Amino acid sequence: MRCCVTALLLALAAVPALGEGRDLKLTFAARCAVCHGLDGSGRGAAGVRLGPRGFGESKSLGKASDADLARIIRGGSEAMPAFSFLLTEAEARRMVAEVVRPFAARRHR
Repeated sequence: MRCCVTALLLALAAVPALGEGRDLKLTFAARCAVCHGLDGSGRGAAGVRLGPRGFGESKSLGKASDADLARIIRGGSEAMPAFSFLLTEAEARRMVAEVVRPFAARRHR
């Protein structure tokens, strides 16, 4: 019995480490690209109808802090749903740094 409890505790302790290593580009492709597009243009299949901002086109995106963008990702905004059920605060900030900001940088080259 102790062996099973120890194994369970070790497995649960590993869960946050797995979340920190999540490939957020895959998460973006699976959850966000339907509106924002795989290229961040805002022209995904549902984006055509809903009109989300393209990451490289919006001047307001450049003015928003990473913390503000992470808060929008987790809490939602206008037609965008909240993703707090899927991403931790740290993951949302990583999403901004690793996915959203690079789209904007590529757009301005």
